[in-house]
Amino acid sequence: MDGPRCFYLQNSMINIRERHKVFETSQNLKSNASPLFGIMTPQHMIEHLIFVLKFSNGKLPQRLMVDERLSKTIKYYTIDTDREMSIGFKAPMLGEGLVPLLLPDLNSAIEQLRKELIDFDFYFKTNPDSKPMSPVLGELDHREWIIFHNKHFTHHFNQFGLL
Repeated sequence: MDGPRCFYLQNSMINIRERHKVFETSQNLKSNASPLFGIMTPQHMIEHLIFVLKFSNGKLPQRLMVDERLSKTIKYYTIDTDREMSIGFKAPMLGEGLVPLLLPDLNSAIEQLRKELIDFDFYFKTNPDSKPMSPVLGELDHREWIIFHNKHFTHHFNQFGLL
C-alpha cells in the first residue's frame, strides 16, 4: 500500500445514538473473523473502540500529540467533511503491533463497549460544555465527538465487513 487511503462515505454509517443498531451489527462479529485491512482481531478492534471512547467520557484524559496546525487539518477532514477515516492512519498514542487484550472474550468486550457508551452519554449530560482532548484532533465538544465516534466505529466495522 502506497499510503493511507481515504474514501468518501458510501456505505451505511454507524450512528452511536442508535445503540440497538450498533449492537445488532456488533453481534455479527465472530471472534475468528479476519480483518479486511489492518492487524486487529475482532476483540482488539472492540477494545480499541473502548479505549478511544474513554478519551471522550472523562475516564482517560489525553494531551495533544501532534502539531497544532496538523491537528486542525485532520480535525477539519474528520469532523467537517463526509470523508471516511483513512485506512492505514496510525494514531501516535498507539504502539507497534497489537496491545494485550484486557477482557476475557469478545462478548465481554462488546458489553464493556455498551457501558462506555452509556458513560459517554452521562459524561456530557453532566458536563455539557466539556471539550475532552483528542490526541490527534484537539479539543472536541459533544457534537464533534459524536461525529468522530460515528466515523471511527464505521471505519472499524468496515474493517471486518460488518457494514
